[in-house]
Amino acid sequence: MAVDKYGKKVDIGAKIKLLYIDPIVTEYLPEDEKREIESMVNDTLFVYEVSEKYTYVEKKFGEHNGRSNYHRMSLIPEQFELLD
Repeated sequence: MAVDKYGKKVDIGAKIKLLYIDPIVTEYLPEDEKREIESMVNDTLFVYEVSEKYTYVEKKFGEHNGRSNYHRMSLIPEQFELLD
């Protein structure tokens, strides 16, 4: 069962607030991708998948050449809180 930092159960479609991203995640990324991913902190994101250990979220960052640009992240409970 996926839970947030307070132990609240998280389901697919839930809204969460991303509290932090471990710097190692973006350490070797190009600067533009790093900025996009870091901009997700404090955002409201929707859960698209859950597992025993992780909650999965994504954010769309526009389109390029007719293709949507998304970043997806797997989160541990300490990284986010469930929003009502």
